[in-house]
Amino acid sequence: MTTQKWRTLSRVFLMLMMTVHVVTWYTFGMQTFGSIGIEAFFSGLARGVLNTGFVFWILAFISAILLGRAFCGWFCWFGGYLELIEWGIGDKLKIKIPRRILLYLGVVPFVALALKIYSALLVVWIEHGIPAVFTFQWADVEPWGGQQTGISMLLTAILYGPVLLLIFGRKAWCRYLCPIGALLKIFSKVKIGGVRLVNNECNACGQCNRVCDMQVDVMGDLNTYGEVHSSDCIVCLKCTDVCPTNAIALSMRRHDASLSAAAAARAEKSTLKRRKLSAFDVIIAVIWIGVSVFFFFSDVRAYSPQEIKVVMSVGLLIIVYGVVWLGQKGWNKVKAR
Repeated sequence: MTTQKWRTLSRVFLMLMMTVHVVTWYTFGMQTFGSIGIEAFFSGLARGVLNTGFVFWILAFISAILLGRAFCGWFCWFGGYLELIEWGIGDKLKIKIPRRILLYLGVVPFVALALKIYSALLVVWIEHGIPAVFTFQWADVEPWGGQQTGISMLLTAILYGPVLLLIFGRKAWCRYLCPIGALLKIFSKVKIGGVRLVNNECNACGQCNRVCDMQVDVMGDLNTYGEVHSSDCIVCLKCTDVCPTNAIALSMRRHDASLSAAAAARAEKSTLKRRKLSAFDVIIAVIWIGVSVFFFFSDVRAYSPQEIKVVMSVGLLIIVYGVVWLGQKGWNKVKAR
């Protein structure tokens, strides 16, 4: 069985387990284990409870220290849903991975993470203090939490899947918006294992760059670090699957390997083409962050229905991107006159 089939099976298995979990909790009253959502993790810590979410995410953090963001590539159920959409829609419409990287949008998920930690954890500690004692309660938070409605679920499925895919390409949520991905990025900075050069046969053919859905500059990283250093890597191993010389592989140790002078030159040329800094990215990021922070701390959020909260991050990014894009087009026409 190929690596990608194993990866698909792991995602399908987790989605099935989560479905069984929800059904058995609400239908049969089997309430042994509670939510594994990141909100349950923060909520439990805020109240001095070590719940199922705490155990789940501690294991995820340990996996990030060992293998980077492998959780995102192998076990994230929502990532599995997005890949299902990409397979069903992206492949048929032949949606390509955009070669240009929106560099500054990388700060957006960290802002989203900070707001989530503040609202679910820090604000409680500030008002009531840090709990003196922490106790285990596996079923502390119910799986669904009662936060979603039928409409909000539908909006999530559409906006976070097909709409983001059509506008920003594959893995748009994972690259630009996911706060959990941002959290795992922090732990992955000290990862032990990863995708590394294992011999000197790399010819910088570029297949690894072209197949990477996360837009990681694989060749550039291999040339500079001898491994995929970017914290955007989700260890999906597509790059190792397509490498014609088997020069890269998942490894827990560094190897004495490097690119030849000719291959290094090609890698550097590719890197310069891919990563061009642009004020376009900065404007989008600044507007998104400004509006999001205002919405979060204002009374508007407190009185907004769940449907508005669900579409806020994605809808705002799409609107801001469209407005800035139209503004850039208009400015270019003015300059051309």
